[in-house]
Amino acid sequence: MLELFAGGQAVTLDQVLTNREWRSAVQQQLEADFPDQVVVAVKLNIAGPIKNSPKIQQVFSAGWQVIKRAVVSDSVAIKKVHVDDQRITGPEAFLVLDGQLKKWKQELLRFEEEFVLGRLFDCDVMADWAEGYQFSRRDLGLPPRRCLVCDGDAKVCAKEGRHPLATVQAASNQLYRDYFVTDLTLSAWSQDFVVDAAVAACLQEVVLAPKPGLVDPISAGAHHDMTVMTFVDSAVVLRPYFEKAFELGQKFSQAEATKLLAALRPEGVKAEQAMYLATDGVNTHKGAIFTLGILIAAYGLAIQDKRSTTLQTVLNLVQKISANVLDDDLVSPTRTDQQEETAGHYQYRTYQLTGVRGEVAAGLPSLAQVGLPTFRDRPGSVTNRFLDTLMALAGAIQDSTLIKRAQTPAIVQQMQDWVAEFFALGGAETVAGQEYLTALNQTMIEQNLSIGGAADYLILTIFISRLSGLLS
Repeated sequence: MLELFAGGQAVTLDQVLTNREWRSAVQQQLEADFPDQVVVAVKLNIAGPIKNSPKIQQVFSAGWQVIKRAVVSDSVAIKKVHVDDQRITGPEAFLVLDGQLKKWKQELLRFEEEFVLGRLFDCDVMADWAEGYQFSRRDLGLPPRRCLVCDGDAKVCAKEGRHPLATVQAASNQLYRDYFVTDLTLSAWSQDFVVDAAVAACLQEVVLAPKPGLVDPISAGAHHDMTVMTFVDSAVVLRPYFEKAFELGQKFSQAEATKLLAALRPEGVKAEQAMYLATDGVNTHKGAIFTLGILIAAYGLAIQDKRSTTLQTVLNLVQKISANVLDDDLVSPTRTDQQEETAGHYQYRTYQLTGVRGEVAAGLPSLAQVGLPTFRDRPGSVTNRFLDTLMALAGAIQDSTLIKRAQTPAIVQQMQDWVAEFFALGGAETVAGQEYLTALNQTMIEQNLSIGGAADYLILTIFISRLSGLLS
């Protein structure tokens, strides 16, 4: 089965007709409740009997996020929002807005044409008070929607049955793969959106539970000097730093990418000082300040033309920005005698491990190869998919925090064994997997172990998931 439809359930004609009646009733009720506003109804055009699945919901989430942001950017009054992405007949959403009917119809048609996945969306804009009630594409002087297969008139192709269902489904699946799999697409978001995503990523990581050895709302893990509230305070004060990282990315040219880190680092030092002041001297986000700051700057650099980019483009820029970091920090560092040797320097000198510096110099490979694919493909709730992602990352990297606490790189193999056992039980979506995480947390507390590096990678995963629409 094509991956877009995997895990979906076929619907009957009666279910489709019943849903059509439900949608009409919702729209009529919204028009009655808000007689002077514009009603926007958003659904998907998915060919075949399977209308909803985990991957179809990802498509809807990505597009819905773009639509929501267009509304926010317009500063329009939003009267009501309703989303139901679990309907067997496909995800649907409704907005009630102030404004002109024609303007919003043009906005949504532009979305259908310009957004990469827009051809899978069907957006109706209506107002009971307006002349004509709805505007068609013809009313606005626009050509008919294009067929997914041949780029002809989609209505004519559907009416005449020009293409087999399997061909249309394959074309829909290819759109999904091009956007989410081949090279994850990242829209060109505003600074406010990017900074909000960064802060939210820091907060979502810490409230995730149960996390072995890490701070969460249930347990402080192996960290006796901090709580969830410590992380919340820290995340909030990092907002100005995230803003500065984005601004620097927008300011430098791609030809100057190798010089960007030198400009970012003083801002990172300020962010660390703000963090220590907020946490009374506790290191909560030092690793994330380094990795997330560089990732934000790289993203800002990639969207200077205000067009969407791809994950690989951003990660290539991460490599350029970090091109000299290994030589400057580890191979030929310039430190005074008074400066204390960090764990990263010790591990490089003792074990020849490059740690987080090696990760950014390589373009954060585990983000694209492990973090995002795991979150995209694992089953279950968002929470459980993030727990699976954390564990997959913990088994994929040489976590310098873990090595520091164990005082030996041999702990990496032990972590990989724990991760393998966790996934053999079915992961976080199973009762056995949840029980395993709780037990592993106790084991890691007793051994004073923490997977702080994996937690930082999870923050990066959440951040990019927000930019791509995998997480809306």
